Amino acid sequence: MSKLTTLTFVAAMTVLPMSKTLAAESVSEIFAASTQSSELEIGYSDLDDFLGITVLDVGRSTREKAPRPSGNTGTRLKKRINRLTALEGNRIYFDNFDNEKYVEALYAIQESLEVLPNEVSLSQFNSNEQLAYWLNLYNFTLLKEIAKQYPKVDIGKEFSKEKKSDFFNDKVLMVEGQSLSLNDIKYDIVLNKYKGREEVIYGFFSGVIGAPSIQTNAFRGKDVWRQLEKSAGDFVNSNRGTYYEGRISALYERYSDFFGGSDDAIKDHLLSYLDDEVYSDIANTPADDLEMDIKDFSTATIGNDRVYAAGVSFNNAALIDSARVEQRGGQTISNFGVQNFVAEGMISKAKLNVRFTPDELELLQGINKQYQVTNGQVTIKDLQEKEMEEQKEEK
Repeated sequence: MSKLTTLTFVAAMTVLPMSKTLAAESVSEIFAASTQSSELEIGYSDLDDFLGITVLDVGRSTREKAPRPSGNTGTRLKKRINRLTALEGNRIYFDNFDNEKYVEALYAIQESLEVLPNEVSLSQFNSNEQLAYWLNLYNFTLLKEIAKQYPKVDIGKEFSKEKKSDFFNDKVLMVEGQSLSLNDIKYDIVLNKYKGREEVIYGFFSGVIGAPSIQTNAFRGKDVWRQLEKSAGDFVNSNRGTYYEGRISALYERYSDFFGGSDDAIKDHLLSYLDDEVYSDIANTPADDLEMDIKDFSTATIGNDRVYAAGVSFNNAALIDSARVEQRGGQTISNFGVQNFVAEGMISKAKLNVRFTPDELELLQGINKQYQVTNGQVTIKDLQEKEMEEQKEEK
């Protein structure tokens, strides 16, 4: 088994050989078995390290809209943004996919997940441990497939037609002898194995702003439902999930099977997580009148012309439209300097006791270099008060 993923054996148990499955069995039936008494756990510290360096956590939504473009954008504004959702959702620095060593590390992690059941059958784990495994495998396989086709792949376009997309339907995985696609995991295995637990939809990263965010930590069996509930609360209480006048995400229509095809179930679900002023709007709208029209298929990345970000605050969703250049506390904020700040943030998250080799870690950090632009560069030093205090102490 690859060194990048380990199994922690909490209790000794006998691993029995898998029984042969009939060709007529569906994928969900093949992976239906579990051992609920099992205390086997899968370790994901390598996934945590990778996500900690890679994911930019923008925090919970403030329901703020992005400012309108100022008009002084020259040719940098390539396309329109969705002002309702542009400030929301965690981001991944997709330009890392141009770095060979970074991609090699991603491939190694994904492969270690894929082959793990060759060592111990998934049937020997309890259902919570299995769910964490499927979500982690899905998310890292999606990242691997984006990296494989980067920068040609338009993940927003592919996700907009997800159920008919070759990207999501191609058999790119082999798990316990079964060829699987990303859609097989989501719409066959997870949908059927966890019926009635609609929170599972918030565990799937789709590469776009308008869907649930990728998290900074891997899913774990013992914590998976708590992690999913937090992700659900973050999404539902954001402009990506709900808005005034009964508007909700178009994803709820796409994921209706997870709610038994019931609009009432979707409404009840939303009300169980809403904790802000939008609650009353949703509560007062009949279930069949909910407008499932909120969409944002923009890539959930940062650092190129397809994303309009200018300032970053890790504790409140403050991705600002790069069409705007402003003065804040005497500091110039513009799209040109955002890469420096993101790089500093990612490097500061890197831990010394990671499971990457020292040279791999150095490469992961090194790829977050200063972003060069032809018409100027502005360095952002938009550090939070706590970070500034820490710097003073170091001096």
